[in-house]
Amino acid sequence: MTIRAVLFDFGGTLYDYASLERGDRECLVALARLAGVTASDAAIRDAYRASLRRVFHAYLPRRFYLHGDLFRDAAAGMLAAFGVAPEDDHLRRHREMQWAAHRRDLVLRPGVLETLQELRARRLHIGMVSNIDDDQLEHLIDVAGVRAHFDSLLSSEAAGACKPDPAIFAAALRRADCAPGEALFVGDTLAQDVAGANRAGLRSVLLWHRDDKPPPAADIVPNHVIRRIPELLDLAR
Repeated sequence: MTIRAVLFDFGGTLYDYASLERGDRECLVALARLAGVTASDAAIRDAYRASLRRVFHAYLPRRFYLHGDLFRDAAAGMLAAFGVAPEDDHLRRHREMQWAAHRRDLVLRPGVLETLQELRARRLHIGMVSNIDDDQLEHLIDVAGVRAHFDSLLSSEAAGACKPDPAIFAAALRRADCAPGEALFVGDTLAQDVAGANRAGLRSVLLWHRDDKPPPAADIVPNHVIRRIPELLDLAR
């Protein structure tokens, strides 16, 4: 079947989360200091990782949730580990610091802009489908400088569903005005991106950017595996 649309996940796919790690660490420590926590930077980071794991696994089974709630609960859990309750002003300042760090640090994966330009030149619908809230998506799209390359942008908040729920993929297909088999969906996770795309009937593409080992063997199998974004150009002919 002819490909008429290429739909992308955002974080982890078009940009590497690792580019934001330094800023995120700095902001977490700053939040803890605002709240009066005197523990070491390493202890603060460990407490946040443990809290985020707990909160993420509690949220994951839900069909829909706001990511602002998830990360606020993770930050609150980190502070609770030190006997501190979060204050709204501290959380607001933490978010402001995070957004400033994003503007400083976010880096697109190699070949993203050139690939998006070529896909648009082929008159394909280029869409984004991201598990993210509206305000965060708008912020990161502008930081990444890719808004002009997309025909549609869809957040989980706007869709009222989070990947892997089929409803978010159905909403993206309506925007692209194409059948599921006419769309490639490109993402970096099996459980959310590939599983959701497969369930919705799209042609799933796993971006596996590690060179040191192959993708894990799993019950969730993508239609295609690529290691670099420009490899999409061969799939979308």
